[in-house]
Amino acid sequence: MHPFQSPRRSGSPSTVVLALLLAAAVVGASARAWARRGAFAQSAAAPLVEGHLLTRRWLLIQNNFQVAANVARVNAILDRAKAAGYNGAVFADVKFGRLDDGSLIDAYPSYLRAVLTHARNLGLTVLPATADFGYSESILWHDPDLAEGLPVRDEPYRAQGGRLLPDDTDAPRLPNPDFETLPAGGDTFPGWDYQDAPGAATFVDRAVRHGGRASLRMEDLGRTNAPSGNGRVYKRLAVKPFRHLHLRVWVKTEGFQGGEVRALVLAQNPSRTLQWNSIPVQATQDWTPFDVTFNTLTHEEILVYLGVWGGERGRIWWDDALLEPAGLVNLVRRPGAPLEARLADGRLLDEGADLAPITDPRSGRVPWPGNFDLWHEPPTITLTAGSRVREGDPVRLSYYHTALIYGGQVAASLLEPRALEIVAGQLSSLRREFQAAGAFSGWMLSHDEIRVHGWDQAPKAGSGRPGENLAENIRRVRAAAEALDPAAALYVWSDMFDPFHNAADSETPFYLVNGNWAGSWEGLDPRMGVVNWNSQPGKRRDSAAFFAARGHRQILAGYYDQQPGRFGDRAWLADLRGLPGIEGVLYAQWGSGYDNLEAWAQHVWGDAAWVLPTPEGPTPGGPTPGGTAPPTPTDAPPTAPPGATPAPRVLLPRLFR
Repeated sequence: MHPFQSPRRSGSPSTVVLALLLAAAVVGASARAWARRGAFAQSAAAPLVEGHLLTRRWLLIQNNFQVAANVARVNAILDRAKAAGYNGAVFADVKFGRLDDGSLIDAYPSYLRAVLTHARNLGLTVLPATADFGYSESILWHDPDLAEGLPVRDEPYRAQGGRLLPDDTDAPRLPNPDFETLPAGGDTFPGWDYQDAPGAATFVDRAVRHGGRASLRMEDLGRTNAPSGNGRVYKRLAVKPFRHLHLRVWVKTEGFQGGEVRALVLAQNPSRTLQWNSIPVQATQDWTPFDVTFNTLTHEEILVYLGVWGGERGRIWWDDALLEPAGLVNLVRRPGAPLEARLADGRLLDEGADLAPITDPRSGRVPWPGNFDLWHEPPTITLTAGSRVREGDPVRLSYYHTALIYGGQVAASLLEPRALEIVAGQLSSLRREFQAAGAFSGWMLSHDEIRVHGWDQAPKAGSGRPGENLAENIRRVRAAAEALDPAAALYVWSDMFDPFHNAADSETPFYLVNGNWAGSWEGLDPRMGVVNWNSQPGKRRDSAAFFAARGHRQILAGYYDQQPGRFGDRAWLADLRGLPGIEGVLYAQWGSGYDNLEAWAQHVWGDAAWVLPTPEGPTPGGPTPGGTAPPTPTDAPPTAPPGATPAPRVLLPRLFR
């Protein structure tokens, strides 16, 4: 049965009487209606909202199960969720990726089991999140070299003192990077191509400086450069394609508020942002360096910005910028990311005979495995005693390094066999642990916002387009899950498979992806559920209709840290009226916590009639039909005693609107 069709119910005569009494009830106060809703939550009934029978009302809980105090904290959240009408939980912990490697404290399994047992006793459906392609620390913990790699081609080095050092002869240079070349008059610094509102919002400051005679000061940008609040300088530079560069700038603040502070690197043809990490300034801080690296990729020209977008109040100073070769920072070494070093005559140097083994011991290992930093001193390349490289010889290096997005996100390779092997092991260990607590209903696959892909030599699918590679990845992950439990539920986030979201067939590159993700949805089996978070008013119906046409059940991932006055999930559900397979909602929070757990439930289903699905319909809150987890008392539909007369089909009205 599709959720928009009239639900039916059958049961004992007493059940029928209750249904008829509620059907005839006069609209009451919200508290009274909430109590009635709670009574139906104890049966297999589900709220009918905007034509959708919400049989799955889940919440996402991201938790560190290594902390003892979190057991009571999470169990209290589950108690509140149950009382508010939720019937399922998706648990996420980066440590789910290493249940078997001995790195967790001895108490971890018992803490996890205590929460899972409590969830089971509450009658909640439970799924672990895993397969972290996109935000991949749980995979890269096991091998940081499985990170997606960006190519560096023929980067110039020169032999000096028994080492190979970057040769910056043809490297791009910022003009007046230290703001020491001063204007004859006014506040416009020479050398830069553009400066926002000189003399009004941006100034030459000879009194406050990191070094030398002056710095660039920006002040009260919300007032002095209204309405944008921008304060920027930029320079257009010629560059070589596929070069790895390091950008540093010193920043000081005083009472600074509002806006985004960035050292931004843009490219054109195609239009692409090459550096995605903002500068994490405090309101007031002394001179502090900010370092990033970026790859020029296919481009021969870039725009380097230093500045603020949407600033409000206070002051920020800039000084002593530097642009130079980055060296082998965050080097990736694996079969799909080879390193080559060649002499000027083209001879290939041998790693071991000519060069000592090359690695970056800090790449993906600081402060723990799987974690990458934006910058550290590049590793040294040492010549061996018998090297064919002589002092002063030029050498060209080609290699791969990874890239960070938004400060810490690194994506794992989609099709390197080792990455898929690690994920298969994680699926297995999670099933074992959750089953041991009687709380396994399937897996939530965490393919989400994959922002770097398609540049290295990892195995590829079909023609090697990103969408084809992701489709093959999800097929293999699904196959690994089905080999463990062919009937278990599988859900996946929508964004990377949604042609109206991150899988759009667009000519604009998606972050640092070599192409787009179109066609990725071909890897989704129709039996897989989709957790859809495309709530954009102009696209959400198209998105949901796309997945519905492919036969996918959908859970709408709402909330997303909104306050009650800004909840929009009822409007979202209303926009999807008539679409089959909208089976539930998910309270997904990323930082604001669970203060609004009850308020969001009230917003979504607080005034809804609670009804039973038809026998052929979904079991409220339960796993995919045929799943391994038995129905809980909460989920099990009421059954008529032997010989009972089937009850008439009753559709309960909404209690209030």
